[in-house]
Order: sequence, then C-alpha cells, then structure tokens
Amino acid sequence: MYSSLSRLSSSLVHRLARCQSQLIASRSFSVSGTPPGPVENFQQGFNSSENVSRNSRSMNFVRGILEEDGKENIGFSQFPRYNMEQNADIVHIKLMKNNTFVTVTDSKGKKKLGASAGSLPGMKGGPKLSKYAAEATAEHVGRMARNFGLKSVVVKVKGFTYFKKKRQAIVSWKEGFTNSKVGLNPIVYIEDTTRKPHNGCRLPKKRRV
Repeated sequence: MYSSLSRLSSSLVHRLARCQSQLIASRSFSVSGTPPGPVENFQQGFNSSENVSRNSRSMNFVRGILEEDGKENIGFSQFPRYNMEQNADIVHIKLMKNNTFVTVTDSKGKKKLGASAGSLPGMKGGPKLSKYAAEATAEHVGRMARNFGLKSVVVKVKGFTYFKKKRQAIVSWKEGFTNSKVGLNPIVYIEDTTRKPHNGCRLPKKRRV
C-alpha cells in the first residue's frame, strides 16, 4: 500500500514539474515572438470571448434603436392594420391582360368612384393592351379621388402580372392624387390580394385540334 502511494505521489510531482516547464516555455515564447503555448492560447481566447460578448450586447442595443427608427421612417405605422382599414378608404387596382380596373370604395365596400382602361378616351380596343393603359387609368382615378376630397387610402393590388407593373400603377395613382407634389403621400398601407392556387383546382382539358 505504501509503495502504491509513493508511486502516485511521484507521478503527481512529475506532472506538476511538467506543467511548470510548459508555463515557463510559453512565457519565453511570448517574449521572444514565437508562437504561444496552450496556456497563453486559452487566456487569449478567454479575453477575445469577453470582448465579443461586450460587442454583441452593444450591437443588440443599436439594432433595437435602428429597428425603432426604421418603423417610424420606412412607412410602418403604430396603428394596427385592422384600424387603418376600418377608417381609411380603399383603392382597388385590378390588372388584367386586356383591361385595368381602378375602383375607390369606403371601408364597408361601398363604391365611391372608379374607372377602367376602356372608359378612358383613346383607350378603346387595342390600346388597352399597352403598358401605359394601367398607368393612365390609375392616374385618372387619382385625380378623381383628389377632387372627391379623400385624405388617406389603403391600396389593394390584384392581378397575375409583374411587380413592376403593379408598382407603376400605384405610383401613377399617387401622382394623380398629389398632382406630382413632393412630400404628400395619402397611401397608408399597400397590400397584394392576388390569390394564387397551391395546386388546387384541376385545369380544364385542352382542346384537341
């Protein structure tokens, strides 16, 4: 038993001596400019982790401030969407392949005014297919809405078309309403109400020729 204890104590002494030699070597390496040892690597990693944690805390604080500022400047509203749609009038823009419909209703769905590309002078027949028909119709209804005395609206766009065409129609309505004045924006919310089937109804059988 005494022999086993003496062997254990001698092994512990050897391990302690080895650790001391490694520590001395790591210090000499750090002074001489050679790569550091495992102890110094651990200390540097611990310090860097502390710095990262401090930086992450400060960045989280900055992100929160930026998100709050963005909600105020980018167009987010502090009012809920349900209240906005209850109080504001609604502009429905429906873009089709051969026609464009722009209708203004109140929050309950009662029609106030509207127009289509076919009702405009010079837009009957073929010109309805042109890319400027939707812009002209939206701008015409925007001028009508300004004369009607509307203050704020919610725009709902519908149609299987490119986003660029939808954006141009919304911008044209705004320009017609504001008469191209800078700083006026009656639109409080924009929504795309296009219904896309998720592989729902079966398509009709193609005709054989």
